[in-house]
Amino acid sequence: MEQNKKRKALNMALSVLIAVVLWMYVGETWNPDDSATFRGLTVEPVGEELLESRGLIIVGDIQQTVTLKVAGPRRSISRLSSDQISLSVDVSGVQQPGEYTLAYRENFDMPAGFGASSLIVTERFPDNVSFTVARSKSRSIPVRGFFTGSVAEGYQVGEFVFSPAAINISGEETLVDQIDYARVALDQQNMAESYLGELPISLVTYSGEIIDLSTTNVQCNVTLVQTRLPITQLKEVKLSVDLIPGGGISSEDFDKYVECKITPESIIVSGEEDVLEGLQEISLADIDLAKILGSNTMTFPIPLDSELTNVSGISEATVKITVKGLTTATLEVDNIEFINKPQGYRAEKVTTSRQIQIRGSEEAVASVTASQLRIVADLENVVTATGTQTVPVKVYLGNRSDVGVVGEYNIVVSISKE
Repeated sequence: MEQNKKRKALNMALSVLIAVVLWMYVGETWNPDDSATFRGLTVEPVGEELLESRGLIIVGDIQQTVTLKVAGPRRSISRLSSDQISLSVDVSGVQQPGEYTLAYRENFDMPAGFGASSLIVTERFPDNVSFTVARSKSRSIPVRGFFTGSVAEGYQVGEFVFSPAAINISGEETLVDQIDYARVALDQQNMAESYLGELPISLVTYSGEIIDLSTTNVQCNVTLVQTRLPITQLKEVKLSVDLIPGGGISSEDFDKYVECKITPESIIVSGEEDVLEGLQEISLADIDLAKILGSNTMTFPIPLDSELTNVSGISEATVKITVKGLTTATLEVDNIEFINKPQGYRAEKVTTSRQIQIRGSEEAVASVTASQLRIVADLENVVTATGTQTVPVKVYLGNRSDVGVVGEYNIVVSISKE
């Protein structure tokens, strides 16, 4: 009897528990009256790739936000959040630029077993969203640099080098057509070495307005460009010429008899410090003093290594050579010789004598006679054709160093076959 009472009490307790569980299950699963309101939901376009294939683009974002009231089982509603609701509008059917208002659709990303299919949107505001479609365009624009800092004393800023040197921009056609170039700005003070690094870009319109990328609907294929700004050292370098002894002037007598004036005397160059370190002067030319009669003025280009820049901008220098303090004399010389005569040809002198000028101290010049001079014509490079030709010659004056021949000479030679 006692055992039956206990069994009956246990059965009653189980029945109550089962009833409670069933009531909770039915309430959770079948009660459709629970709801929640979600505000500030954004709508994303789908099908934009078809728009792009037609040369169209959505201008900006779809700015309208949506409010939804969602009803469903209490168990599902309690788990639903804004992050699990996605709204989309299909723009693949748009064919032309213009203003459009289309319906959107919603999707609930609920975990398995939480009944996403049982959720119902009971209210929505607005029912549709509006957006603007415009013609799209892409083009390439150059990158330009602007240095707003300063360099250290004795240094110079060079020209920007960019990689890439041009970028691609795309977006609404009317906006893209307003962009002139991409701007890169470097602001560093007291620079004494070159800059290398990545810098952000901004866009500049044809009217000069600077546009930050974050404030425009124009897209760029890059937002940073590799930038190099050379900073080179400045140095004043003397100009010089190399004098070749001759005409009665030895290297020991340059200061005594030769006056050399170069205009300009120096130029300013820029370059890397290690290149400039060993540069003391720039030689313009070799000048043979045996070819200088009295005073000669010559112009020479200023040669410069490719690693250096002529900051002065002067490309030529004038050199005036004056020989002073020496005596000259002219002698009639008929001692003419041929060397290296072409085989099978005969050479005869048409010019039988030449007046030769010599230079030296008065005493040394007075001691020279015409018989001490030799005129030598080298026929190795003459044209092997019959007739007369003008041939350059060299004039020798023994082993004298105190007197020398001055000037350049030639003779006329008749060439015939043997």
